[in-house]
Amino acid sequence: MTEKETIAIGTRKSALAIAQTVEVQAALEKLNSSKTFPLLRMSTTGDNIQGQPLSSIGTTALFTRELQTSLEKHECDLLVHSLKDVPTQVKPGFVIGAMMRREEPNDVIVMRPGEFKDLKDFGPGDVIGTSSVRRASQIRRLCPGVQVKDVRGNVNTRLAKLDAPDSPYTCLLLAAAGLQRLNLDHRITAKLPPSSMLHAVGQGSIAIECRANDKEVLEIIKPLDHLPTRLRCEAERSVMKILEGGCSVPIGVWTEYELGSENVGTLRLKALVSSLDGTEVAEAEAVAEVNGNVELAIELGRNVAMQLLAKGADKILDKVLRDRHATLEPAGTGEEKTIKGWEV
Repeated sequence: MTEKETIAIGTRKSALAIAQTVEVQAALEKLNSSKTFPLLRMSTTGDNIQGQPLSSIGTTALFTRELQTSLEKHECDLLVHSLKDVPTQVKPGFVIGAMMRREEPNDVIVMRPGEFKDLKDFGPGDVIGTSSVRRASQIRRLCPGVQVKDVRGNVNTRLAKLDAPDSPYTCLLLAAAGLQRLNLDHRITAKLPPSSMLHAVGQGSIAIECRANDKEVLEIIKPLDHLPTRLRCEAERSVMKILEGGCSVPIGVWTEYELGSENVGTLRLKALVSSLDGTEVAEAEAVAEVNGNVELAIELGRNVAMQLLAKGADKILDKVLRDRHATLEPAGTGEEKTIKGWEV
């Protein structure tokens, strides 16, 4: 029997990361019967720092750096990421060779089983659990008076914190795609439409990263690249790149790609930047015919980013970053910390 060629896949150890990687693994095995795709599981900085909000750590590549080091050392041949975790400035020598078909990018409300509360009824006395400053700032804008508490950990850990008898949380805000990939759809209480909350850049999409000079791997993963997803996500990432943001700043987006008559592809992009308390917001929207052209999608993102800057997005982000750098102050027993705009 001929020994199969091995193409190793690097991934984080979390249940969601493994679920996403197994999805990629299955697709690659189906297309490449002469190859085997074992998983190399790793922990990252973001996984190891659980005691504080991501926004207060003040660095990028929290969930990718260790994986990229492994790829650089040829310990694995490709990496599987949640695209929203991948910095817009891809490390030199690497490339995002494929963006898989996007799952639903919306955020959702998750309450304890059997409980329900309409979004318009949230207010003083309600405690919203989220580790995202983007979600926190938008929910404060939607529901004045709510209290936002940071909640870290993988999806099952967060759900356990919500369900605990002494839980302080009224609900959690999570990504629909993560729950769906873990077969936890039944925990979704309500989906938040774009009119209520704009999602994170790249949310719901799986990115496959490899070495830029590895022609064999690039050819292997090429069939998994979904053009409508890439067009939408490249436009979103273009906005973030110009605004110099990351997962720790409150930038929200929404994109739609429609293929109309005579195969004219139209891409619509909406984006916002919000202050931590939700009182200051810059919003912009634009539409362009991109017709499958990634560069035109990136240009649309630049257009929207420049509109945001003209409306004061840079001043809002400067204030967010200043607040983040002056956040950690001892409180209570010393085991807890107060974060400006947060409670841990």
